[in-house]
Amino acid sequence: MNKTIIIITHVTFDNSPYCSYVHSHAKALASLGYHVIVLAIVKWIPFLSHFQKYKQRFMKNLKQKKTQIDNVDIIYKKTFSISNLFYNSRINFNGIFAFNALKRIVGNIVKNENVILIDAHTFKVEGYVAKKLKEKFKITTFVTMHGTSFIKNLKSENGKKQIKQVCNTVDKVICVSDKLQKYLHDLEIYNTNVIYNGLEQFEVKERAKKKHSIITVASLIPRKNIDLIIKAIGKLKDVYQDITLTIVGEGKEKINLEKLIEEFDVEKNVKFLGQISNEKVQEYMSESYIFLLPSINEGFGIVYPEAMKNGCITIGTKNEGIDGFIKNGENGFLIDPSVDSIIEIINKIFNEEYDVNAIKEKGKNDVKGLTWNNNASNYIKNIN
Repeated sequence: MNKTIIIITHVTFDNSPYCSYVHSHAKALASLGYHVIVLAIVKWIPFLSHFQKYKQRFMKNLKQKKTQIDNVDIIYKKTFSISNLFYNSRINFNGIFAFNALKRIVGNIVKNENVILIDAHTFKVEGYVAKKLKEKFKITTFVTMHGTSFIKNLKSENGKKQIKQVCNTVDKVICVSDKLQKYLHDLEIYNTNVIYNGLEQFEVKERAKKKHSIITVASLIPRKNIDLIIKAIGKLKDVYQDITLTIVGEGKEKINLEKLIEEFDVEKNVKFLGQISNEKVQEYMSESYIFLLPSINEGFGIVYPEAMKNGCITIGTKNEGIDGFIKNGENGFLIDPSVDSIIEIINKIFNEEYDVNAIKEKGKNDVKGLTWNNNASNYIKNIN
């Protein structure tokens, strides 16, 4: 009988079958010969289901219920959700709703398949489900921490208690960055391992780099700190008159950022590209000299290794998810999220105070190991 892996995740409305990076992980496991069944939670939030963008995807997935994509079996299951109401309560209401919706499905799979692993992504809801399934079926169970919900729960005492309850029940907690593992160690949780997400494989087309060009790729939300880059450009433009900043992404902060561009008189230096295809993102990265994203509260951030692969001098934030993969001064740079730190590192790079070619080549070489096949293989090693 084939060995079966059950993956618990949720639909994210990002135009992937459920959640793009989890699907890449599932495909890689299937390519290794495992029967992969994804249980994709479709959160039913009554007042949100009236909004068109949610309703269309919601109804599509409920009509499908079962499908197969890239040799991965997918079962969509509607679960009741009260959104973020009572989020910091000691009772995980959404987790309870999800477990009650999925336990019979999992029971039938366990009865008919040789299930070797239950693999839950991410923490709050799926982690609770993983805990309850482990208690009920005694099957090897992992929870993968990706960042956002896990970090959010670290900020409340009830959240920390729930993290400990989940992590101390499951067999292994997989962290997508060294930072997340450190947070768990601080809570005296040690059944952990770091496995980086894979990087979608793409061909890099060699293009001439524009010397004083900077690119950033992110959702335009406050914690990405795009405003710090714009302020730094405002102070650097008198020294480097041809300096440019290309911003890729959309979000609620765009209006504030546009005001900031006008305030610092950098309309000629900064341009917004909006949301563009990943292929176009790679093209712009390949032409850019520096990739800069001083983001906070990041799990890992796959845009950093994408930039490294494209030969950008890549700058991330100290003590965030990419810290550990980026080694300061070796394959990229890590800075404090401040205007002064940004100005300092850009000046040093533009003035060639570092061997930038060596740093770029080291970055290109280091990202070669970030494949989804390596990611999947490391999960299997942890089962064994």
